[in-house]
Amino acid sequence: MTTIGLVQRKDDVGTTTIATNLAVTLRNRGDNVLLVDAGPKGRQKGTVRDWSATGDSQTPETIGVDRPVVHEKLPSIEGFDVAIIDATGKLAEMTISAIKASDLTLVPVQPSTADPKKVEQVIDCIETHQAPTEAPSNERRPAARFVISRATGSSKMGEQIQQIVSEAPFGRLDAGTSQRVAYARALGEGASVHETGDKEAQAEVKAITDEIEQILRADGQQRSQLHPAQMHSASLERGHNRRRPTAAGTGPREQEAQQSAKHSSTLTLVVPPSR
Repeated sequence: MTTIGLVQRKDDVGTTTIATNLAVTLRNRGDNVLLVDAGPKGRQKGTVRDWSATGDSQTPETIGVDRPVVHEKLPSIEGFDVAIIDATGKLAEMTISAIKASDLTLVPVQPSTADPKKVEQVIDCIETHQAPTEAPSNERRPAARFVISRATGSSKMGEQIQQIVSEAPFGRLDAGTSQRVAYARALGEGASVHETGDKEAQAEVKAITDEIEQILRADGQQRSQLHPAQMHSASLERGHNRRRPTAAGTGPREQEAQQSAKHSSTLTLVVPPSR
């Protein structure tokens, strides 16, 4: 199962809009998709779980994980081609767990309202906790991308954010979303923009999905071209990095996350109502 995580340390940046529309698009292309709402219950409205509960029987299957154990739970779930994690919010431990679980991490950024400090925190988390792509050591970099979210015709990326993004160890998608009524309406109705008449929104989602599929295909081809010994070594390193962060990267927050993972977790299956 390929896992795509959407992470941010700030609410209301468009992660749920991208996650739900990406899930429906991939399902329409033939993938069996699992949506993961990674966040505590009772937070702000408009979550993946809210979206799923509002939708019909065709809504992709959705689960809620309320504790930072996504990276431990997902490997035991079978029967899906793609898992998409929506892990936005202020919980550093949940962000770390989603990054560890993801083959590709997406970081939505709103050009005119991005918080430089929050963006830098996400970059640090990805660099520290995501296993690098299985490439020669001098070419390794995290499998992650920024994605522009809710852009307006006049919005420009602030100079500070532009510098942070340009200096990050990963790039950004060419595709992104704009501020459109169709996205908000679809989210509230448990649908996607494919059920609306907004052709421009549909084109944006298609472009994002196309680009993600291209990145994942390239990553898969890169791994398949490695010598078997390199594949074994990279696999060991990937597993080691996901399960045991190095001592140098273990600070108070990481210790807290490790302690939290030892406690029992809540895994909630959300079954869309039949209509």
